[in-house]
Amino acid sequence: MQIFIANIDSISKNTDAYSELLLSKHKTRLSKFHDQTRKLQFILGHLIADNCGATYTSITHKDKLVVVVAAADAPVGIDIENTSIKRDFVAASELMNITPPKSLEDFYKLFTKSEAVYKLGQNPKCTKFISYEEYLICIVATCDFDTPSLQDYDINSILTAKKE
Repeated sequence: MQIFIANIDSISKNTDAYSELLLSKHKTRLSKFHDQTRKLQFILGHLIADNCGATYTSITHKDKLVVVVAAADAPVGIDIENTSIKRDFVAASELMNITPPKSLEDFYKLFTKSEAVYKLGQNPKCTKFISYEEYLICIVATCDFDTPSLQDYDINSILTAKKE
């Protein structure tokens, strides 16, 4: 299992060139986005997912970050949240119809896991958390796995490879 992370600033100057590299089904979806940040997140996430060589992928984004988990042998799910944002986790828990956790940190773990499980589409066999700067990343899978390390994804390699 691998986890790739990239910043949308890596493609923001050359959006058209990168959007041309998307699969046609993704180009159709991209045309429906109006927010520039969301477009960049979509482009970057799908370029990584479609070019990482994995059978199973899951994409998440927050702020300028896009994170993709990739696995060869089992379905995966992923979510990211900015933990520097102080939320009323008791009220949020009530909206989610769950028992409020004891701390904001526990809330972020619960929240990211619920989002990752939703993307997985089934109950996970294994759950791992990774801290990255002020972010918490949750990875879930239908198999056991060791916590993978984050890898910076060189998105420019895709553009270079397509030109050759």
